[in-house]
Amino acid sequence: MRTALLVFVVVLLIGHVQMQEWPTLKHDNQHTGFADSLLPEDGEIAWISHVDGTLSSLAIQDYSIFVGTDKGTLHAISVFNGKELWRFGTKEKVSSPTISNERVYFGSGDNLYCLNATTGEKIWSYTTGNIIRSSPVVTNDAVYIASDDDIYALDAMNGKLIWKKNFGNEITASPALDNGILFFGTSGGTVYAIRIGNGSVVWSKILDNCGTLSSPTVGGGRIYVGCSNGLIYSLDETTGAELWTFKAGGRIESSPSYANSIICFGSYDSLIYTLYSENGALKWSYATDGQIKSSPALSNNRVIATSQDGHIYVLNAESGEVTWKHQIGATGNSSPAIAYEKIFIGTSDGELYCFGSWGSLPGETSWKGVVYLTIALLLFFCMWWLDRKPRSVIAKKSGGVAEI
Repeated sequence: MRTALLVFVVVLLIGHVQMQEWPTLKHDNQHTGFADSLLPEDGEIAWISHVDGTLSSLAIQDYSIFVGTDKGTLHAISVFNGKELWRFGTKEKVSSPTISNERVYFGSGDNLYCLNATTGEKIWSYTTGNIIRSSPVVTNDAVYIASDDDIYALDAMNGKLIWKKNFGNEITASPALDNGILFFGTSGGTVYAIRIGNGSVVWSKILDNCGTLSSPTVGGGRIYVGCSNGLIYSLDETTGAELWTFKAGGRIESSPSYANSIICFGSYDSLIYTLYSENGALKWSYATDGQIKSSPALSNNRVIATSQDGHIYVLNAESGEVTWKHQIGATGNSSPAIAYEKIFIGTSDGELYCFGSWGSLPGETSWKGVVYLTIALLLFFCMWWLDRKPRSVIAKKSGGVAEI
């Protein structure tokens, strides 16, 4: 019984560390943009690292940051000090990466790459023949990627084609995945829901005069997607039926984020919006001094967003009041990431920021998880030894053999 309890503790600790990571665009395959994590109380900077080129959105796992550039490189960078661990060169702009099972997946030009996340060595690549702009969706078995007007399903282990399907219009935004269904929009303004097993269409919904769509977000049984005409739509996840719309004052490239029955997004009208997900009613809006192009991140009671005015903003999710903000320069389209109780953000000037002190020990809160895990393992072996010793003694006294 004691051994079983210790095993349970170890599993919980490992799960806690994994919950603090940010393995793909907007944290998860549903693109919620939400991480259950504490955040820095002010704009203290732990480090700034320079990487040549405009930076993609980030993926963070195993204390490493993975970021692509428009110069054709993917970089692995330490979360503790911003030092480069390795880099991989391609010939074209690199899309936002995804980490899964110690592998990193990303698009560059017309190639999808799979690398060893620890060493940066190429495991496989697949050529689609058309440019890949979006971030891949990865499950244990397969990788799903949009290239021009096609969706590809590839074997995650070897890169072999499972299926491919054409949808008639370009797919530039990243698909989202929930319950075995892939959701994405096209440049023609149609939202699709397809089965990941064979690409068959579950439903499709034409959004009138919508134009280019943002990456969709799945939350609370609904799909949320923004349009270049300034409308944000809420669709039923199962049927695609329109539930409500909200009109912002400008173009929406920002993919909505979802948590605790609210959605949050930005617009070219310079506003950060928070709506009630049930009916689309405005909860609050906050005016910045520049267009909002990137997607916000959510954590507990905070909203983290960047504006083309050069600032990163941390706002109270209930009131919209500023908790703190910091000037970071040209923000570009890279979205904030939350990991290990820190905020990470890249800029179009090639600056990668880590906000939040690591404390007196390397890794502070992150290393607490490692320390706790070590203690749990020591306790496990101590309890195993104590359980073993009495049985050994009894076996010797009885002349029998004890099972260990």
